Amino acid sequence: MKTEEIRCSFCSGTGRDPFGIMSRLSKCCVCGGSGLVRVQSPCIRCAHCNGTGAVKRLTCLVCGGKGFMPAPDGPTVTCPDCMGTGDDDGAKAMACLICRGLGWVPA
Repeated sequence: MKTEEIRCSFCSGTGRDPFGIMSRLSKCCVCGGSGLVRVQSPCIRCAHCNGTGAVKRLTCLVCGGKGFMPAPDGPTVTCPDCMGTGDDDGAKAMACLICRGLGWVPA
């Protein structure tokens, strides 16, 4: 499995808690303060958080706050339930139950 190091989406590479919930000096819970995260390569932007690593003020549970997901191995189609957003239609902060927040399903 090939990986690459990218800028942490949750803290925008600052290494600090972007919302200052614990303290404005707290380390980012995703990158541990380094500003960088490792992701499997090739990767695609997370549909559920739109690549930000956060849903509201919480770490995205689909990508773990990294903002990116491993690219699918085979052919895919847009999820018919969420239409590619990765969001549950009834509660936007929750991931789609059909595609588990990916925005796509195997073809």
